[in-house]
Amino acid sequence: MGKKMKKNTSIRHALLEDISQILPLMEQLGYPQDQEEFEERFHLFLRQPGYGISVAGQSSSIQGVIAWSQSFSLVIPYQRIRIEGLIVDSNYRGQGVGKALMQFVEKSVETLRPCVIELTSGARRAKEGTHAFYNALGYHNDGPAEKLYLRKMLHAL
Repeated sequence: MGKKMKKNTSIRHALLEDISQILPLMEQLGYPQDQEEFEERFHLFLRQPGYGISVAGQSSSIQGVIAWSQSFSLVIPYQRIRIEGLIVDSNYRGQGVGKALMQFVEKSVETLRPCVIELTSGARRAKEGTHAFYNALGYHNDGPAEKLYLRKMLHAL
């Protein structure tokens, strides 16, 4: 399927200094962010137990970012890992960066097995091949686990 990820590309835990390179990736995905608000959320996210943000790149250039959270479920007997976001710079898509980031998270949570990794991918992403990408990695929305993603926004009083 696309080119392989370059050998000198590495994955590491994200740092606050990475925010300036992550913000343009968020915009590419269609989620532009206010820098100050994003910095607050980023900082809080990194301090939460079971949460993580990692980046893929070469030297000081970030090609992709992945964020995840861990939670317990009352209705299933194992922990749930939620992919909060996966973004690969448009210049690096199809080169294995996204796959490497997903595999990084899977390896990072090995000690939590059995666990389930969940994510949401909007219908608009199907045309871009995002759903096929996740399917190729073994992520499916079919059978008895098929879900409808519903949400309600509660605004500040």
